[in-house]
Amino acid sequence: MVTIGDVAKAAGVSKSTVSNVFSKKRPISKEVTNRVLEVAAQLNYVPNHMARSLATKKTMIIGLKMPTIDYELSSFETKIIDGVVKKCSEKSYRVLLDRIYENDEASFASHDPVDGVILLNPRDEDERIRQYKRSNTPFVIIGRPDEKDNDTKYVDNNNTEMVKEVGEYLIANGHTDILFLNASLHMTVAEDRKAGLKKAYENYGVPFQEDNVIYNHQNRFKTSSDYGYKSLLEKYKEKKYTAIIADTDRVALGVMRAARELKIDIPNDLSLIALSNNETLAREINPRLTSTELFPEKLGEEAASILITTLHDDLSPRSKIIPAKLVIRDSCKKIE
Repeated sequence: MVTIGDVAKAAGVSKSTVSNVFSKKRPISKEVTNRVLEVAAQLNYVPNHMARSLATKKTMIIGLKMPTIDYELSSFETKIIDGVVKKCSEKSYRVLLDRIYENDEASFASHDPVDGVILLNPRDEDERIRQYKRSNTPFVIIGRPDEKDNDTKYVDNNNTEMVKEVGEYLIANGHTDILFLNASLHMTVAEDRKAGLKKAYENYGVPFQEDNVIYNHQNRFKTSSDYGYKSLLEKYKEKKYTAIIADTDRVALGVMRAARELKIDIPNDLSLIALSNNETLAREINPRLTSTELFPEKLGEEAASILITTLHDDLSPRSKIIPAKLVIRDSCKKIE
């Protein structure tokens, strides 16, 4: 079996140089890198992940904790995974993906063989964050931490500004009776997005009604689509809303299914916007769904980059904000 020492000897460099060529932990000149890679190919040398972990006393694994209520990963979630894996691969880290149903505290408390963790869907006074801090586990969250948390590193969209823009777009088109199918209660993203919608109403001098905002409760809804479906069936009995903002495209699909049953025409009777953007889905359904592009792959890349930089004891920013973009298609109409 060819060892790192064999490659070093044949290439005329030290073992640490060979290690750095493959780990990319330290910059090595292009000339030396090419020589080492050429020798490694000739000798059929493959870096041993376990051996490198023993040498560095690190697992070289990043944990990705992904809470969900759906059986299948959404486009947003798969793109976050793509972003995390892409950045980790560049830095010779592997990714341990852990799909967890929300509120499963036991799974978050488990001690996985990882150097650090990327966590999604932060909440107010999040016990998972407290656990990682108590165990001194390096971590980064995708989403905003609690306002009282002054040191947790995070990557997020500009959620308040994004929903303010969405709200203003609808209000400018004559919609004031807007039903907001928000994320789960006590999630920081739900708070930020509600604040954004409220600002849009205030900016237009229109009264904001709290009861027009509802939240996804896992005990009531089996899936995100079920949340959208049942919410429209129930709320449309109380008020004939002219527009709906859906937390995700899957929630929007549920709304569209309920609208068909109720003989509600989208967009002529009801405008619909999703706060996520599965481009394939948004373009193929009829009408084409107006959405917000959250750039989830970029969120994943930035979270992994901050975490890996932190693991190497290098300076990294506490936060990184990825601006979202409103993508206007066919599911919204101006009230004449």
